[in-house]
Amino acid sequence: MHKQTHKRAFYTLAGCIAALALCVAASLFLLTPAPKAQDVTIPGTRGDIYATVQLPGKLARGEELPLVVLCHGFTGSRSGDGHFAPLAADLAAQGIATVRLDFPGCGNSIEPFTAYTLSNMTDDVESAITYMQQTYGTGCTALVGHSMGGRLASLYPQCRGGITALALWSPANGAGLRGMEFLNIDDFSAVEALAAEAEASGSISTWGVDVSGTLFTEMRDSDPNAALRESALPTLLTYTGHEGILSDTTQAETIAAVESLPDGRVVLEPFAEGNHNYLSEDAATAAALDKALRETTVAFLVEYLK
Repeated sequence: MHKQTHKRAFYTLAGCIAALALCVAASLFLLTPAPKAQDVTIPGTRGDIYATVQLPGKLARGEELPLVVLCHGFTGSRSGDGHFAPLAADLAAQGIATVRLDFPGCGNSIEPFTAYTLSNMTDDVESAITYMQQTYGTGCTALVGHSMGGRLASLYPQCRGGITALALWSPANGAGLRGMEFLNIDDFSAVEALAAEAEASGSISTWGVDVSGTLFTEMRDSDPNAALRESALPTLLTYTGHEGILSDTTQAETIAAVESLPDGRVVLEPFAEGNHNYLSEDAATAAALDKALRETTVAFLVEYLK
């Protein structure tokens, strides 16, 4: 009898120890921080692409690693006006990797801004996706694009494929040359004049940079909202209440395009107080905008990537 009692006690104790070990292991897994963001140099079609990679802390064995490519806007950088780094951290916490890159002539890029064209940026996104697949084994991929980066993201699936979902922050999606309306929102004829001059001479100086005629030509020949309808991917669209540099027509046409998609989602209300870059002079408002932008984007991407 005493032996049986001791035996039961032993097994009970062993079971408790095993359960405690599992709890500790689970706690350590949950507390494992995501690796720090790492600056990398990605081989591109025209030379090195400067980028930042953020990976999740730990993945279950055999689990596919989803990827999000973060695409900044005209004359921007991979900081994404301060939104990309915290977004990447939030996505890493959900088991999603990110890569954010400096497009030609932007950030740490050593190319001239005249290399900033839709075709070159498309090549760079493809190079970044290939690098992440070969280096980290990433799988299903989404694009997040702001402003001109949103236009690029809208066009990318149609010309290269391999994309699962899109998140578009205030995309410059006006049809054709209307996509450059931000250069002079008050007088589109001035934008047309700039385009004619750039296409004739090779480039023009505006907004403090030299813009190539090739960019104007590629913009003229592209229709991102038609591309969205053709690719018909799950798409999140946001605009702010104070866009300033994008016309009401562009916003209305893009909203209509996304709302026509089977899995299109338009979110406007949380960003009513923001400017085109989802910023505000009021610190509390700026913080609320960033939080809402990240939460909205992360929830959408987790739904379609996980």
